[in-house]
Amino acid sequence: HQSTAMHEMGDAINYTLRRPLGVVGLITPWNLPLYLLSWKVAPALATGNCVVAKPSEITPMTADALANIIDSVGLPRGVFNLVHGTGPDVGARICAHPDVDGISFTGGTATGQHVAAAGAKTFKKVSLELGGKNATVVFADADLDRAIDEATRAAFANQGQICLCGSRLLVERSVYRQVVDGIVERAKSLVPADPSAPETRFGSLTSFAHRDKVEAAVALAREEGGQVLCGGQRPAHHAHGAFYEATVIDGLAADSRTATEEIFGPVLSVHPFDTEEEAIAIANSVRYGLAASLWTRDLQRAHRVSALLHTGMVWVNCWLKRDLRVPFGGVKDSGVGREGGQWSLSFFSEAINICIDLTE
Repeated sequence: HQSTAMHEMGDAINYTLRRPLGVVGLITPWNLPLYLLSWKVAPALATGNCVVAKPSEITPMTADALANIIDSVGLPRGVFNLVHGTGPDVGARICAHPDVDGISFTGGTATGQHVAAAGAKTFKKVSLELGGKNATVVFADADLDRAIDEATRAAFANQGQICLCGSRLLVERSVYRQVVDGIVERAKSLVPADPSAPETRFGSLTSFAHRDKVEAAVALAREEGGQVLCGGQRPAHHAHGAFYEATVIDGLAADSRTATEEIFGPVLSVHPFDTEEEAIAIANSVRYGLAASLWTRDLQRAHRVSALLHTGMVWVNCWLKRDLRVPFGGVKDSGVGREGGQWSLSFFSEAINICIDLTE
């Protein structure tokens, strides 16, 4: 138990203990397999729980390496447990098991619905970090060179396979061409290369099946009238591997399927806006609400717009500056709950209030 708070009354005193949940299930995806697993495991163990972890079946090896490291440092057997398998089989059993007291899940929105439903049957605590269709919003008064560099990084880091990637670029019309042209120029320099080479900045997608989904999304964009400014195909110089070029698409309506549905690949749609109100409306028009990146030199606008964006996180004049102590999570279809720092410690424990009567 940890004592976390004390409150005095006239004739009594209250103090609060935090007790481990017991057994927690940690289900993680394939895109950042070690990062996303370890930042769940650490607070779950620190608060005194036993862990059943299930990594994605597509990326099992980093989780296996972590399990071996944990075993080598002498953690008691049974405290950290790793199981491999698919979501519908192993993941579903973890979520439904009556002896599992909490589930922390990172993955797709559709799967998150199943996790939430399974957890509800046994009243588990559930934390869900799901999909995103994040907007990068660039105003004309921004440091445009930095905005172009960071918007490119936001769109194509890890081949666009990060839930926080800025896959929609909204640019004030007066600088629209300058910003879009700058991003296209930088995207063309992201030549797909061997992921195992230290100098590689842009590697392969995680699987051939996922590349098929990205290709289908780009085909839909063309059907919707999108103009592919760069990319939009497999690189000719790579016959092997699930490679796909960094892709920028112009000319799409802000409410098109391409601009509102998560692709989770190296595909950026670009859209102009004329007013601050229009930028906010476009940014908030999707079913997701995970993160946003905002670029402006106007301090008042930065605060004003950030507060009006329907997202769990906003970066101003930066992207993905991560402090693991701050609350991480989304709204709408991007998830339920927050993790990180004290929010993780709170999620992985239960508060018990104890009231002691002081009267004789």
